[in-house]
Amino acid sequence: MPKMGSKKLKICISWSMLIWVVVVLSLHHLVGCQDVGDYNEINNPAVLPLITQFVYSRMSNLTAVISRDISNRSTFCIKDPEADWNQAFNFSSNLDFLTKCIQKTGGDITRRICTAAEMKFYFNNFFQPSSIDNYLKPNKNCNLTSWVSGCEPGWACSIGLNQPVDLENSKEIPARTRSCQTCCEGFFCPHGLTCMIPCPLGSHCPLSRLNRATGVCEPYSYQLPPGQPNHTCGGANIWADVGSSSEIFCLAGSYCPTTVQKISCSSGTGSTSETPCFKLTSCNANSPSQNIHAYGIMLL
Repeated sequence: MPKMGSKKLKICISWSMLIWVVVVLSLHHLVGCQDVGDYNEINNPAVLPLITQFVYSRMSNLTAVISRDISNRSTFCIKDPEADWNQAFNFSSNLDFLTKCIQKTGGDITRRICTAAEMKFYFNNFFQPSSIDNYLKPNKNCNLTSWVSGCEPGWACSIGLNQPVDLENSKEIPARTRSCQTCCEGFFCPHGLTCMIPCPLGSHCPLSRLNRATGVCEPYSYQLPPGQPNHTCGGANIWADVGSSSEIFCLAGSYCPTTVQKISCSSGTGSTSETPCFKLTSCNANSPSQNIHAYGIMLL
């Protein structure tokens, strides 16, 4: 009997070791593929969560680099830049939007996300008040001699297959003009850049739909380029302060627990969660404001 128990134990250990080896090899394959942009297991439900976590870790490293750069230039108005940035870009509680984007792009999502150099190029616009709203300076991919469909608002492209990807490279914008398509939900793709930037928490960045009466891609305000009948409305195209643009912010009377969800408030309004009404007030469903008649009576 002891021999039989020992045999079962060896079988269990061997099976556990086999599972561990498979997981390690899968992770090793992912790391090896990070510069190839080809995740062969994206349709495998057992491996897809690992791929999602891997992509998220790379995206987190990227946003950390940008956070340091922006905080150095805006310490006059931000008390705790790290905490503020974490509230805007800590998606760890729900990565569904990232998983869907991995599947939509066929696994080459890391070839479509903006590098540190591209994000700095975009955010530098906020520190140049004289620049024209919503327009970026010409760059390697979008200029007078090169203007692919990914340069249009709400669209993005991929880096070439043989080109290594370094998301943390803050010096040089990579050549990115291949396999252009609509921006993923939960990301925004600026006019004049061919890459994707994650939308901050508290915003709502779904795919847009063409309003044939106005010619506008709603809920945003850009239009399709003329003379390109095969071009379609894409994703979000801008992130700015609410004074400059309110296109991607969660609408009043609703809250957005993720950047791809918009839920009507049952009371009051909010950004990433519902906000309770003040005492002695009432709030109707899907309402952006409170009924404060009681306060008026008290003042009288």
